[in-house]
Amino acid sequence: MSIHDQAIKALTPADYLLIEKEHQLLEKFLNDLKNACACSKSDKLPDCNHCDHEMQTSCQGRLPSFLYYVIDLAANHFEHEEAIMLNRPHVTRDDLYFRVHQQAHAEIMQKLNALVEECFTLENENNSTAEVYMRFYERLVNIFDAHDRSFDDPFIHSTRA
Repeated sequence: MSIHDQAIKALTPADYLLIEKEHQLLEKFLNDLKNACACSKSDKLPDCNHCDHEMQTSCQGRLPSFLYYVIDLAANHFEHEEAIMLNRPHVTRDDLYFRVHQQAHAEIMQKLNALVEECFTLENENNSTAEVYMRFYERLVNIFDAHDRSFDDPFIHSTRA
């Protein structure tokens, strides 16, 4: 997931470092999530039956941490991003673009909370842990990529002006 590498460099040095660090954290999180369950990396349908009991238990035990950590990561990033936007000349809380972007952040947080609940439900319904990991990863990538295309890329490009 390449996140606006060139455009982000137009931010102030402090803002650039903060956003770059958060994007690196998100990319590391997604990579760790993708690799957390050996069975979820398979090209075939996930099948946890090939894992021993300890490995299955480890995957199941780590899942709640992944589910809740992404909410913290996103909330902190959105808060910082909105503060950076408000520090730009002529941007206020009443600015239409700011309000729409802020609303998009709120909607993502709702989607993330719903996704966490969905993953817990799937796991409680005896779906394979690998399948839950795969679904969680794919949905997260789709959510964040859509936000980047709609909001973050245009915002960061606007910092060049």
